[in-house]
Amino acid sequence: MVDFPIYMTDQSIGYLPKPNQEGKFLNENTWVFNDRSMGTPAPWNPAAKPNVLLIGNSIVMGGNPYNQPDKLGPLVQALLGDKVAVWPIAVGAWSTVNETAYLQQNPDVVQASNFFVWEYMNGGLSRMSLDRGQYVFPSEKPVLASWYVLRRYVLPRFMDFPMDELPPTGQSQQENMQQFEEQVAKLSLGKGGKVPGILFFYPGRDEYIGFQKGTEYVPDRKELERIAAKYGLRIVDVARRPEWNLSMYREGTHPTVEGNQVLAHILATAIREAMPL
Repeated sequence: MVDFPIYMTDQSIGYLPKPNQEGKFLNENTWVFNDRSMGTPAPWNPAAKPNVLLIGNSIVMGGNPYNQPDKLGPLVQALLGDKVAVWPIAVGAWSTVNETAYLQQNPDVVQASNFFVWEYMNGGLSRMSLDRGQYVFPSEKPVLASWYVLRRYVLPRFMDFPMDELPPTGQSQQENMQQFEEQVAKLSLGKGGKVPGILFFYPGRDEYIGFQKGTEYVPDRKELERIAAKYGLRIVDVARRPEWNLSMYREGTHPTVEGNQVLAHILATAIREAMPL
C-alpha cells in the first residue's frame, strides 16, 4: 500500500512526479514515470516517431486505482499502434494552469509535438493546483508503512483531514486564459508548423447529468471555441458522445476501466481523422 509514486514540489509548475520511477501499488497496479515525469516507461525520445502529447490531470494519469495498461495514455497508444509515440503529460489534481506551466518549462517537448490532445475540465483556468502534503502527494516513502496507511486511508473516514485530490474549481482568470492560448499557439506550430490538435472536454458525473438536462458545464466554452477555431483545433466533448453514459463513472469524477476504454476509442478515432498515420 505504500508502493506509490513520489512527488517533488516545483515553484513554477506546483508539483509533479519525480522522474524515473516505477512500482506496483497493492502488488497489482503497476505505474511508471519516465525521465520527463511522463506516465510512460519509454524515455523521452522525440526523434524516434511522430509524437502525440496527451495533456491533462488524473483523468489522463489514472493514478493508483488503475493498472498501467488500463490508463488512458497506454490505451490510446495501443489503439494507435507503434507508428506514433503517445506521451502522457498529466498529474492528479492538476489544473490547466499547471499543465500550461509544465509546457512553458519544457519548450523542447512543445516543439517536438506532431499532435496534441489537451483535456479540459470546468474550472481548469481558475488557478494553479498546489502541493497538498505528504498524505496526498507524498515526497518520500514513509518510514513506517502502518502509520501511513492508518493516517492516509483510515483516519480521514472519522476525522476532518484535508485529503482533496480533485483539481481547483472557480472562475477562469484572464491571465491564465492568455497563457493557455499562448501555449496552444506554440503547440500548433510544433514540429514543422500547422500541428493539429484536440481540446477534450470532460464532465464530472453531476455535470454530465446536468448537461443532459440542458445545463452548461463548460462556462468558458465560447472562448475555448474561439481559440480552437483560431488554431485549427477540433473539440471533442465527452458529454455529447452517445457512447458515454453514467455507468462509465467509477465515482463522482473518474472513469471506470471501461470508461477509460471508451475515452481512448473516442480520442484515438479523432486523432486518426486529423493526423495521417
